[in-house]
Amino acid sequence: MARSVKEIPTGTPPVFDVEPYRRLVELQKQMIKLAQQNERVRQECSELRQRVATEAATRETARRSLRQKAKKALKQIPGMAAAKSGLVSIINKQPSPC
Repeated sequence: MARSVKEIPTGTPPVFDVEPYRRLVELQKQMIKLAQQNERVRQECSELRQRVATEAATRETARRSLRQKAKKALKQIPGMAAAKSGLVSIINKQPSPC
């Protein structure tokens, strides 16, 4: 059983389908674009996290400062020592407006 072998005529160059390569190049361009976009979004997310953390720390510091000022003011009022414990529990039970 002999197999037949097709020979390419020597006068014509072989024909290659370049369409799959074009699609590959386009997909690579899209991947590069998406990778760059992903990096930008990561940086923006990191910056936003940092801003939120800074804002939360600032608010917590302001709350502490307000509590300290309230305690100092209550100490200066005569007769507030007896009512102090009841007043502090009322202040702690009220929800924060933030």
